[in-house]
Amino acid sequence: MDTPPHDKNRVIVDGHWLPEALLYLAVVAYDAWGYSGLKAVLHHNLLDYAHTLATGGKYGWLAKYYGPQYAIVDVERLVRRVLDNIERDFSKPFNALRSGTDPYDVVREVAGSWFSGVEYPDELANIFRRGDAVKLLEELLRAVNELRDCIYSCVLEVVELVFHSQNRFKDVCPVCFSPIHSAEEYLRIPVEYVRKDLAYRVHRRCFEQLKNRARELLREGLSIREVLRRLPEKFMPPSIVCEAVKDSSKQVECWQTQNTTALT
Repeated sequence: MDTPPHDKNRVIVDGHWLPEALLYLAVVAYDAWGYSGLKAVLHHNLLDYAHTLATGGKYGWLAKYYGPQYAIVDVERLVRRVLDNIERDFSKPFNALRSGTDPYDVVREVAGSWFSGVEYPDELANIFRRGDAVKLLEELLRAVNELRDCIYSCVLEVVELVFHSQNRFKDVCPVCFSPIHSAEEYLRIPVEYVRKDLAYRVHRRCFEQLKNRARELLREGLSIREVLRRLPEKFMPPSIVCEAVKDSSKQVECWQTQNTTALT
């Protein structure tokens, strides 16, 4: 019997991640790493797709020559379209299996509704026959919904990296958008980007100002999630905002601990 092309399961055509191939990838990820692995695989490949959009064609040209603000809306819209189509493609088999429909009947249903059809009906039926098939599809749909919540910031990060990785913008601070001169102190943020030479160069003073604003918001009692939403200005890379909030939350926590100790 033919086997599905597990190494060709990341193809996105006209806003659709080929559903049969995606399901084979989802099974491999879910069996190996559970829900977190399944979500991570989806996330990784969607950001690869965002990177492809942000580096080529119309949106790549806008991102590179005009800036992230001119590409982010369309790139995010196209990535969200993929998420919407995943939900649409897998809601039908999920509901059918949950209601007790025979796996081969489900295969026939999706063969008529999936725009790419079904290439390996026996393999697909075997997946639908699994004891945890309903749970697998439920987790896939849950991952799609959770990814919707963070997709804007993730896609923005991709577009910002594309813009600032160009030689002419490598020494432009993404916070104040001014050049970093040789005599000025700067940081390379975030640390995990340094090894791949992707870290942003940020004026130390700009980062300190960002941290100060984050501390003020945290001391007002706002949650970290709310601070992450309110802190950025314009189209600031989300990773820089996260670093500022992370550092500030530690400092605020120490400050609160010291004050509590002083009062007791």
